[in-house]
Amino acid sequence: MDSETLKSNILSKDASDEVLVEMVKSGSEIAFNELVKRYMKKAHSIAYQFVGNSQDAKDLSQDVFIKIYQSISSFKEGYKFFSWFYRILLNHCINFKKRKYILDDIDELKGHNILKSSDETFLDDEINLMELKETVHNAISKLPLRQRKVVILCEIEGFSQNDVSKILNISEGTVRSRLFYAKKRLKKYLKDYLK
Repeated sequence: MDSETLKSNILSKDASDEVLVEMVKSGSEIAFNELVKRYMKKAHSIAYQFVGNSQDAKDLSQDVFIKIYQSISSFKEGYKFFSWFYRILLNHCINFKKRKYILDDIDELKGHNILKSSDETFLDDEINLMELKETVHNAISKLPLRQRKVVILCEIEGFSQNDVSKILNISEGTVRSRLFYAKKRLKKYLKDYLK
């Protein structure tokens, strides 16, 4: 490894997202790869919450990184990269959902060894867990899109309300309000299951 590559590699690991973006704008593949490393896992998780299918979530995440790379010149200095990135990811997932209705979790898991266990208790627990996940996923998918985004980002992905306000470009008060009303709706949607 030459000294320039080594220097770039060390810088990319310690650099802020915004510094990495500037490096990517200058053509640094190393900086782009570092951004991918930092955001791929969370991007996949968020996409999965929207589409409910791991392979589609992986494809959507990769598509967004391609979009980011192609449109990196439009990133404005002074903004946070993570909010710009997650906004693009959410919009991409929403557009995907508009084009295609996604399968349920149980059909996806049937091909895995989980359902082939000879341990009936383990199998019952797994089926109950899958049913719960499917029920919650279906309830979340019934929420209005504005509330769904906030629930997925705050409650499932663990973003702070402050971060969600930046990602969605809304006030923290609006985040709290949408979360409050979303939880009320979810209780209503899940009341039969909770009995």
